[in-house]
Amino acid sequence: MQTYIKPSELKGKLETLISLNKPTFIWGASGIGKSEIIAKVAEKLDYNLIDVRVSLLDPVDLRGVPSVENGITKWNPPVFLPREGDKTSILFLDELPHGSPSVQNALFQLIRDRQIGEYKLPDSTIIISAGNRVSDRVGANKINGALANRFVHLHLEADVDDFCHYALSEGDFEPNIVAFIRYRPELLFDFNKDSVAWASPRAWESVSDIGKANKQNLQDLALVGGCVGDSVAVEFCAFMGMVNSLPDVSEIIKNPETYEVSEDPSVLYALTGALAVRANASNFDAIITYMTRDEMSNEFAVLCVKDAVTRNPQLTKTKTYVDFVTKFEDLI
Repeated sequence: MQTYIKPSELKGKLETLISLNKPTFIWGASGIGKSEIIAKVAEKLDYNLIDVRVSLLDPVDLRGVPSVENGITKWNPPVFLPREGDKTSILFLDELPHGSPSVQNALFQLIRDRQIGEYKLPDSTIIISAGNRVSDRVGANKINGALANRFVHLHLEADVDDFCHYALSEGDFEPNIVAFIRYRPELLFDFNKDSVAWASPRAWESVSDIGKANKQNLQDLALVGGCVGDSVAVEFCAFMGMVNSLPDVSEIIKNPETYEVSEDPSVLYALTGALAVRANASNFDAIITYMTRDEMSNEFAVLCVKDAVTRNPQLTKTKTYVDFVTKFEDLI
């Protein structure tokens, strides 16, 4: 049975393996954030990130072109490989399964012996690779067994809570996408082999970007479908139509004890997200009053509070938050 990890878990595991200088391979479907996480780890550690797309390489690109000096052939390594004295680097070999067998053979020597030809990899350089599995059906090949055995392998999968936490903490990510993914979690990642576009964390980020340009774009089937695929776009645009028909949530904040509570889950997810975005120290008590009414499921109250404090961590210092956590500590 394969063990999978969430994106939030990958950062810590990478830091452990980097501290031991263990070559690491991250497996996962396209669009779930492998490259982005590696870049953030490099930034946190203040390491130089050397991003090499293996799928674009020929063997000569690794060993370098030859020149002759005093009748002796010398190989000139490529400029992207680090040199002694350079800043500590992560050599990121992305899309390794898409590399040709001859390129994989060349990489085998670099990873096993930390050298290729006359070139030697600096001791401080860390090797990390990433790629798609054959089962992801995006043209990946199997990698050489001997080469695979040189890596510590980590298997990454998309996670709804991780994605929502990331999106909300970004500040300018479209909050209605978070509400929709809460409502339809299976559509965070929905690979469709018959479509050039499919839903993934990366694709949803593109939807958020087009929404920033113009809010109306979030109901444009062509634009949204171009990011996440037509079938998912139909559902999301319908959800956005419902969101746009909702009354202003300020009415809920004004009348938290009497405002009507809907029985429609899609409406509740949308309202939960909208209230979380609006939450601040002055209205948090009113929002909690509405979300904890007898007609409301505690699940939505917990989601609202978690999302609100993710966007605005200062809310954790309020008495309202402390009282809520005390009352619902078994659900948080």
